[in-house]
This record gives sequence, C-alpha cells and structure tokens, in this order.
Amino acid sequence: MTVDLFVLGPGGPPSCKEQQPSVAWRNHALFADCQRTVGSLDNTATHVTKQFVAAMYLYSVKAARPVASCTIMHAPVSGASFVAAQVNVMQTHDDAHGPFAFQMLQLAKLQAAPAVIYTSSKSDKVFLDKLRAPIHPSGNAPLHDVRTEKASMFSLEQALRLLQNLQVRGMPLGLTSSNRLHVLNTCINLAATQQVCAAGALLAIMHREGFLCPGQTTESGDIPAAIFVEGLSEVTVDGFLTVDSASMLALQVFQEDRHPSAMGIGQSKEGFSVYGMLNSCASSMGRRLLRLWFLRPIINLEVLNQRQDAVHFFMHAPDVIKSVRAVLRKTRDIPQVLRRLQSTQGLLDIKDLSLVLDSIANLLMLRDIFASLAQTHTHPPPANSQPVLRNSAPSTWTRSDYQTPRSATSDSNAEPPLLPDHTMGTPSSQHSPIIIQKATIHGAGHSLVSDIIDFEQSEDGMMISYGVCEQLDDMKHTYHGLPDFLTKVVEQELARIPRQLGSLVNQQLWSILYMPQVGFVMRLEGQRLSAALEDFLPDYEFAFEGSGGEVGGMYYHTDRTRQLNAHFGDMLHKIQDLEGSMSTELIQRLCEYRPQLSRAVAVAAEVDCLLSLASAAREHHYTRPLLTRDNVLHIKQGRHMLTEMVVDNYIPNDTHMTEDEARVQVITGPNLSGKSCYTKQVALIVFLAHVGSFVPAAEATIGLTDRIFTRIASQDSVSVPQSTFMVDLSQLATMLQLATPRSLCIVDEFGKGTLTTDGVGLLAATLHHFASLPMPPKLLACTHFSDLLNQPVLPRCPQLAFFTMNILAETAAEQPLKYTKKVVFLYNLVSGYAAPSFGLNCAHMAGVREDIIERAAQVIALLQKGQAIEPMRTGPHVQREAKYKAVITNLLTLDCTSLPAVSAFLTGLSSEE
Repeated sequence: MTVDLFVLGPGGPPSCKEQQPSVAWRNHALFADCQRTVGSLDNTATHVTKQFVAAMYLYSVKAARPVASCTIMHAPVSGASFVAAQVNVMQTHDDAHGPFAFQMLQLAKLQAAPAVIYTSSKSDKVFLDKLRAPIHPSGNAPLHDVRTEKASMFSLEQALRLLQNLQVRGMPLGLTSSNRLHVLNTCINLAATQQVCAAGALLAIMHREGFLCPGQTTESGDIPAAIFVEGLSEVTVDGFLTVDSASMLALQVFQEDRHPSAMGIGQSKEGFSVYGMLNSCASSMGRRLLRLWFLRPIINLEVLNQRQDAVHFFMHAPDVIKSVRAVLRKTRDIPQVLRRLQSTQGLLDIKDLSLVLDSIANLLMLRDIFASLAQTHTHPPPANSQPVLRNSAPSTWTRSDYQTPRSATSDSNAEPPLLPDHTMGTPSSQHSPIIIQKATIHGAGHSLVSDIIDFEQSEDGMMISYGVCEQLDDMKHTYHGLPDFLTKVVEQELARIPRQLGSLVNQQLWSILYMPQVGFVMRLEGQRLSAALEDFLPDYEFAFEGSGGEVGGMYYHTDRTRQLNAHFGDMLHKIQDLEGSMSTELIQRLCEYRPQLSRAVAVAAEVDCLLSLASAAREHHYTRPLLTRDNVLHIKQGRHMLTEMVVDNYIPNDTHMTEDEARVQVITGPNLSGKSCYTKQVALIVFLAHVGSFVPAAEATIGLTDRIFTRIASQDSVSVPQSTFMVDLSQLATMLQLATPRSLCIVDEFGKGTLTTDGVGLLAATLHHFASLPMPPKLLACTHFSDLLNQPVLPRCPQLAFFTMNILAETAAEQPLKYTKKVVFLYNLVSGYAAPSFGLNCAHMAGVREDIIERAAQVIALLQKGQAIEPMRTGPHVQREAKYKAVITNLLTLDCTSLPAVSAFLTGLSSEE
C-alpha cells in the first residue's frame, strides 16, 4: 500500500543551483531537535518571490519513506488564461516510527511552507496527524489544511499517462509519447516511482482546479490531452548530500542479498557492502539509525565534526566500547515495545514489560557510564557538565495511587533529557571529547514498573504485586485459599451421607472444581450416584458426564456449588480483569514518559552508531578526514574499502583537486588496471566523510559536497523502457542539468554502447563543457577513447587534467602486434595518458581460446594499418579456395567453340558438387 499527498500554498522549495546560507532556517526550532540526526540547513535557497506555490509529498508505508515536492508559480502568458507552472519534484527517505519519525516531512514542510496539503484517502491517522501538526510542537502556528483525494490519483499508471501529455517549455513539438518520456527523464528521475506518482497527482489536481491550460481531454475524460508547464526539475531537502539510487547501487553502499529459499521463506540480508562493513551495531535501533545516516548523508560541519570527535574518542577507548556495547546489546526499542503493549487486547505480555524494565535499567547504566567518563576526562568539569537529575514526574508510584489516583504535577508535561545531551569537543579542546551537559534519565519509569509488576508471579497470568490494591490482594488470598476451602466443603458433603449408605461411595472419589462458563461443580470419579443416594441427596442435580483423562467422571450441581458460584463466581477471571485494567493504566502512566524515553533511546542509538564507526575505523585503519567549506578535494593514499578486503595487497592512490585547476580529470589506461576502482574509492571517501565516519586514506581534506553523480551502472527502469545507452545518456544529462561546483561526478566508460564516433563526440563535448565552466564540478572520467587525447577533439584548459594507471608491459620481439601476455599492472595513478587497452591480454586472462585471440590480433593490426582484412586461412577455407581457383583456371582455358569441351567442363562441375 502507498500513501501519497501533495501540498498547495505560499513559499517554495529552493533552487538546486543557487544556494546561500539562511539564518532564519538554521535558527528554526525544528533543526535544534533534528540537528544531531539530519543537521541544520547550511545551504538554503535564495528567496523566491512568487505569487503561488504548490508542493507535494509522497510517502510509502515502509520504514524509510520517500518524499516528493513540486512548485507552481504564477506567470501569466499572453493569449492564454492559465498558470505557467515550474514543477519541482523531490524524493528522499524518512522514518515512520521511532524518535526520528517524519523528520524529513517536517523539514519539507518547513522548506515549502504549504497552506493546503492534499493526500490520499488511504492515509493512516498517524500520518494525517503529522501532516496537520505545526512544524514544531512548541510553536503557535495554526494547523495545516489537509485534504484527502481518491487514491487512484496517485497511481503510477495515471501519472505516466499525464506525463506523456506534458509539454515543458523548450521541449521540441510533435514528439511521440515515448519520446516525450525520454526527454522528461532528463529533467526528473522517472525510475523513482514515488516522485512520479506524486507529480502525476499534482498535475491532475492542478488541471482539475484550473491552474493549467484547460485544453481537451482524452476519451476517458479524466486525462487532459495536453498540459503545459514552464519547467520540470528535481530539488532536494537542504542540508543533505544527495546520492540517487543508481549511484548507491554502483558504489555498493547497500547490497541486499535475497534469501536462498526458492519459496521466498525468510528475510533478505545485507550483503558485501559499505553499510555491511561498517555496521556492527549491538541494538536494532542503532542499526536502523545507521542505515538512515547512510541514506541521508549531511553537510552540516558542526554535526559532522561532533560525530568525528566521538569516533576519535571511542576509537582510542576499546574498553569503553566493550562495556557500552554490553549494555546496548540488552537495550530494546522502548517506544516500539510500548506501542505493542498499547495495542494488546486483554492481559499484557509480561515479557514485554520485563523488556521495558530491563531497557530502562540499561539506559540508566548507560547514563552512569558517560557520567563517569565526563568526570574522568573533564579538567576541570564545567558547572553545567555535572549530572543533575531532573524529575518531570513523580519518581515513585505509591501503592495507594491505584485507589486514589493523583493528577500529574505542574511539571509533568515537561520533557527532561533522558540520556546525556553531550557535545563532542575537538581533540585540541581542554575538556573531554564527551561532555555531559545535563542529566539523562531518572528512575521514575523504572520504579513505576518495578513497584507495580511482580515478575515472580507467573501462575495463572497474575502480574500485579501485592500491596498495590487492597481489593485485588483480598481476591488473590481468597483464590489461593480455595483448594483448602473446597476440600473442607467436600468433607462436609461426605459427612451428610449416613453410615449405612457409606459403602455406596467407597468406590468413588469426590471433589469440587471450577470450570469456566460452567462454574463450580461436584465431580465424582467412578460410577454415578446410586438411586438410594439420589433420594437421600435431592439437591444433587446431574449435569453431564466427562469422558476419559483428567475430565472423566460424573458432574453434579448442588446447593453448595450454587452457593460457591454466588459467592466467588469466576474468581480467576475477575482477578485477571482487574489486573488487566490496572496494567492498562500502568501503560498509560508509563506512556507519559514516552517523549523522554524516545529521546533516551535516540541517544542510545546514536551512541551505538558511533561505536560501530569507531570499531570499523580501528579495525581497518581509517583516518579522520578534514571537512572544510573550501571547494577542494585532497586525498593522500586513498583506498577502496571493499576491494582491499578481497586482495592481498592494495595499492593506494592520491587525489588532488583545487578550486582553480584539475577539477576535470580524464583517466586512461589498460583494462583491469584499476581505473574504475580508483574513481569509486574517491566517491566512497567523500560519501563516508559526509556520514561522519573516518575514511580509508592516510590523509583527506574534503570540501562539502551537495551531490554525487555516477555513470557507472546502467539501471533499467520499468517506468520508461530504455536501451542501455539511453540509460547512460539520461545519467549524463542529469549531471549536465543538476551538477553544481559542489558536486562530484563519476563517469566510467561512457559511450561504449554506441558507435565509437558517437561516443567520442558526446564524451568530448561533455568534458569540454564542464572544463570550460568558471568553477566546474569535481569530475573523474575513465575512458578507452584514445581520440580524446588529440587536442582538436578535446581542447586543453587549466581545469582539464589527464592521468593514467601505470603498467609494465613487455612485448616479444618476434611479435610486433600489441598483443602481449607479459603485462604487470602497478595500479598506480600517474600524470599523463596511455592509449593501449591491452584488451587481448584480458581475454587471455579470462580463458578465451588462443586461436580466437590470435585472429583478433591480426584484425586489429590490419585495421590500424588501414589494410583490407584477409579471411582466415583454416583447412576448409584453403580447400574451398583451391577448388574455386581450379574451376576458374579451367574456365579461362576452355574452348567455348568446342561442344565436347564445354560438355566435359559442365560434367566435371556437376560431379564436384
């Protein structure tokens, strides 16, 4: 199921290319809460002075929910009474549950400033409440106007039909529907189905409301025949490094391994990926948060430096990592357990309550560990760094509270911090890298559970401690005393039987027991009452006969069992009902601490992520990168973190890009020399730096980056049928349209899916375009096109630099061709260029047959000399050639005037056939 929505209102999302610091956005209270996870907005849009704006969001029900946004602006056109719209779409990841739920939705609402929000009629209540809520709970802003639309408006099929009829300014006229989708795919990523559905819903509603040209409609009547907009483009939420799904796949940031079962039983697991290598979190909430960090890298220097400070501290404190992980391993996601308890009907699962109690105790232990660290490493400790317990609610729940419920105190609505809201100092700071500024969690929630729940009471599902409720205690005492009491009742009933009839009951075993929905009954094991006993005991009324096992026997209703039913009734169910109502109130009282517990779990999850990054940095010898606002990239002895795990020796390489030179680097070299691996390692180092992790390099200075583009893997889309080369072109067009000086572009072997001349021309034009910009993006391009080395094809400029992967090649003297079996790859990047690709050598390493390789070498040599390619001289070819030469020789010497000679020649031809 998919939940979709879009927003109409004033304001607007930012431009992708013109970004300036916005003090108003950075000072908003929302970013004070979200800063540690997503970072405040360092770069925001220039002010957009437009009359009307529409923004749209789309969410799926998964934990990471994509978001899309669109903008519409009034721009009257002469001769037409419609709105020329600039449509912007956005897709990002959000969390549906936990302490970081719907953060991206809040940020997108802040960015778009919507007045009216449209969403699918299938949206759940929690999601609708988040839409209506102000951007920050403490704000006095009015609720947003949220309106629901039918879910069919957000279907992918309708969205594609609408986009096929979309005409963007500057688009050639007369395009077919399929060609129009190819053009639109260069404006937005049509493979991102969520934002495509969102864009379709936005266009449909705008057309219905009359914001677009009315035009004509199709035969179905719901799809306009033509839609005109001013522009269509993608935007992103400010403050994040944007990496599309194709780039994530190409860089192996995530790699999902399907379960091997053919029946689809079991869950997929993370394969050999960047996330899989760095993920050693001990808790489930830590793993979820780390995944969010990888899905949403940030560009906030302050937050990134804090993460790096924490990683640096933990990296040099393995004992701390061990002790903290032991605590985190036993800590559960308390808000999630509370949600499960709230949704439970009837008796609560005592195991879940035990998890809550143990997890709160572990959070308290985690607080004490960091308090001890702060006291150890602070010289002297600041006044505000000492642990101070702040109780926003009563720290204990007395046993009389259940009989006389007390109202919350005046401070019960406050949200004190539960875990250390620590700040990470720099290594040069005189204080500890981890400073606890205020207290984290009080024991109220812990004592609330431990004072009410008795985990030793496991019989019959009872869980409430003695002394909490006097009525419940009396009922329990009575219930536990029933066996002895019922034994006395049976003895009294047997005493009623006279001695002369006693022999009739010697072969019977009498007992009284309680049966649900039947009540108390007298059970006689053996035979039924005799006629004489039935006459003597007229109050005994036969009820039924049990068959075999523990329920076998004769069952009777008597006056005493009727009295027991009237006095005791269903005692166990009464106890369970009362305990159920008390436990429900306990959960309600415990949920009063949900904000504090959520914040505590959030900090515990963040600590878990930092421990995981620190462990990976210590194990794999990563170093701390220097992040800067300067638009540079300097990496010394960089390594590919995945490749170095599968080779014996990895050769590191350097990367240097300044603001005024060598920002467009063309890398040539033979096949299998490490060109692609080098470009991927640069992209991964930049990516990891924006997560807050240490990087696989000796040194690294990395300027803040807004987007990472790749043309590495060709990922097909079901939305738009495209050839492999068309997919490559779409990725390249996205770079040309959206890349900024802060972007990093990786182009690997572009043009191999078409004619060499076309590929060389497109790649040369693209590189020349970027190199001619005053401040081009940081671009690494790997290619085998030797024509690019000619200056007329690709003119030289200061921003253009050529590099190659160094090799040692030895060609045999008797083999003048460029095919050689003696090549040593040094995997070392050096300045310059190299044309030979040594593809035949790779073919030999791949096990291709020698005769095929030799024939390929002959063809290559003849093509390079400009000579005609001679046919292969194999046995059948030689025989056929000799046969044909003999026929031609005989024909040339044939006397055509002699009928016998001609007849003999034809007879010979027919016999040879």
